[in-house]
Amino acid sequence: MEQVKIVVLDVDGTLVDTNYLHTEAWARALEEVGRRVPRVEVHRQIGKGADKLISEFVGDEAADKVDRRHSEIYGEMQHYGYPLPGSGELARSLNDRGYGVWLVTSAKPEELDRHLDALGISESISGVVSSGDAAEAKPAPDVFELALKRAGVEAEEAITAGDSVWDIQAAARAGIESVAVLSGGAFSRRELEDAGARGVYRDCAELLETGFPENVRRGTG
Repeated sequence: MEQVKIVVLDVDGTLVDTNYLHTEAWARALEEVGRRVPRVEVHRQIGKGADKLISEFVGDEAADKVDRRHSEIYGEMQHYGYPLPGSGELARSLNDRGYGVWLVTSAKPEELDRHLDALGISESISGVVSSGDAAEAKPAPDVFELALKRAGVEAEEAITAGDSVWDIQAAARAGIESVAVLSGGAFSRRELEDAGARGVYRDCAELLETGFPENVRRGTG
């Protein structure tokens, strides 16, 4: 079994408390094109790339407007996106212990810069892969495969933490084992375990307390 060299972290819902803000922004954008969607349905799509999320609810003719209005509405609320418990501390601890810390995110560059400043982890991050860098966004494996390539490691030398089944599925398709946190709010412990998470934790604070990633049981079966 290979030793873990890098830890790949999701951002929205894992490091920063933005999932509910994105849910509200998508719900309002969808209603503006005549598609009123219960917020619970939108919430469970957060973590997918924007194009995949939009296609769950509207056709191509409305996609561009929904995407644009989501960005505008979210932009008005983004300052309410606070760091989640233990998230900055976890990233700094991983870096201090010699792990490469990589972020995979659907956030736009200006959003990510704000998150990094709020978390205080700019100096702890080895690299970032955004959905715009890859051919397909989550739950496709592209962002994880690109992180492996840029880090120069094999899938067996990485582990990831995310908050949605889309994170877990995408990582698995890239051959990367994963753990999950409940701080994104959309999925239950059972759903995340069924998706393939090796462990499910309350938030990054609990991950840090348990000594992640050394504490994770790895391997098949």
